[in-house]
Amino acid sequence: MSVETGSAPSATSQKVFVCYRRDETAAHAGRLYDAMVARFGEGNVFMDVELPPGVDFEERITKVVSGCVALLVVMGRNWVTATNEDGTRRIDEPDDFVRLELQTALRNPGITPIPVLVHGAQMPNREDLPAELQPLARRNAIELSDGRWRYDVERLMDSLDGLLPPVGREREVAPEPPPRIESAGWRPVLEGAAVAGVAGLLGRRLAESFLEFKDQEEPEGNPEIIEHIWMELTRRTGTLAIVGAALALWLALRVVKAPPGRPVAKGVLIGAIAGLVGGLIWTIPVYYPDEKSKFTERATIELVSLAVSGGLLGMLIGSLWRPRRRAAAFGIGAIAGFAFAALVLAVAWKTKAPGERVWFSGLAAALIAGATIATMHVLDRSEARERGVSAGPG
Repeated sequence: MSVETGSAPSATSQKVFVCYRRDETAAHAGRLYDAMVARFGEGNVFMDVELPPGVDFEERITKVVSGCVALLVVMGRNWVTATNEDGTRRIDEPDDFVRLELQTALRNPGITPIPVLVHGAQMPNREDLPAELQPLARRNAIELSDGRWRYDVERLMDSLDGLLPPVGREREVAPEPPPRIESAGWRPVLEGAAVAGVAGLLGRRLAESFLEFKDQEEPEGNPEIIEHIWMELTRRTGTLAIVGAALALWLALRVVKAPPGRPVAKGVLIGAIAGLVGGLIWTIPVYYPDEKSKFTERATIELVSLAVSGGLLGMLIGSLWRPRRRAAAFGIGAIAGFAFAALVLAVAWKTKAPGERVWFSGLAAALIAGATIATMHVLDRSEARERGVSAGPG
């Protein structure tokens, strides 16, 4: 180790240390270091430690690592099995730099070691590690794959946000990775809105066909009330599960650039929850009373129902776009859902026919997704301008 990045540690500093082997993971560690610096500032991230002549390397490493609160252990496929010229494992050598850094972190309860797996590496088994390093095997690892690098690094940095207190984390102006979508103009917003709208149309049509649509007049008798509640919950849950899956697939392929499996599963789950919660908010006060609800009363209830469902769909988009924006995305989705329901109330659109309800679902999904994606797009461009990074053509 020869180059020191960052200033000397101090009592008030809150730092991240990147631990790696140069001959195996230098490229991945360098990319990770650049991303960490962009988020936390150069003075808060260490990657190498300078060792002037005559300095006790063990003392120097211990001092620097002890000034950090998180140690990122970048592991390649040969992290455990790497050997010296004589054939002995490097991790078994008491003066191995990686071992010293990791031992220091494991001995200090104020430091959180985080295994970072790259290039298809697997977590080492406990018995494959020296006794002093065996507690590392109990640590939950995060995988950084080349195919979804930005997404995985974003997840890692969001986790570090919870470990690093604001004290000593002065944000430095540094280049950030390019915005999520590099595209001309507002095309991504139109794409996302179209995906959600079409999914809303198809989802509602499938739900109506599955349930053999029945006219939603308030029935008499509890059995019919329960049946109507169940049917409406099924419609909404099924419709928004399809919308969530479609949005997650589009985001995975267009934005995150990651395999779609996990995002789509997440989309189905959050979409279904959005439909279920919104459906409960709407069905219970509409169907349970003995007296029929007036149109204006039902539409008013829909304001709250669609706001909650819209907020959850917005949160899905935000969590896949940039996880730290979940709260903002929830708020935008809720506002968009509320606004659409208010518009329906203003124009007295009763949406009683099956076809009208299909269009209602499609338009609502398109507006919620479009508003949320537009907000994410604007925030990306704003952050890019602040850092002097191009936000893409247009």
